[in-house]
Amino acid sequence: MVPLSKPIYRYCVDQKDVIVCINDWWLAFAKENHSAELNELTVVGKSLWEFIVDEPTRTLYKEIHNWVRMSGTPITIPFRCDSPVLQRYMQLTINRAANGGLRYESALIRALPQRHLSVFEPSQPRTKAFLTMCSFCKRTLIEPSGWLEMENIAIKLQMYETQTVPGLHYTVCPECASQFQQEQLQPN
Repeated sequence: MVPLSKPIYRYCVDQKDVIVCINDWWLAFAKENHSAELNELTVVGKSLWEFIVDEPTRTLYKEIHNWVRMSGTPITIPFRCDSPVLQRYMQLTINRAANGGLRYESALIRALPQRHLSVFEPSQPRTKAFLTMCSFCKRTLIEPSGWLEMENIAIKLQMYETQTVPGLHYTVCPECASQFQQEQLQPN
């Protein structure tokens, strides 16, 4: 019996952080997650920074790029990529590639079912209000309580079955930022 291999979602950027390739698994993941508009024609040849909407996440990735390029050491980043019905725990590894480029490889570590969360539905109508969510851990900032798991606040905010939900504003929570600074971007 041949063991089944886990899909690796891969894309590469050149020395100027322009996307130069995406693999079939990456394309399938985009399509599965209602983002079929993300395909080779619309992604390859574009700057990676066009796809990372918030400045804190962009800044952290630029630091990671500099670290990997200068040190030659790959970096592995845990992150969540949730859907309306799944909590997906993933792992991203960024490696140095030829000519100053970088290779991104993501793998699904585990997926847990969750009650349907409309806030993760891309086509869901949005209110003018927004939630601040960490790009990496998917916790949401609720003042004065701090950074909380979405499932802990969803009932209070009535986001399970509502017609409209708040928009999402992404950032990097202090815990994730600190973790990367202390554990990942320090010399060995």
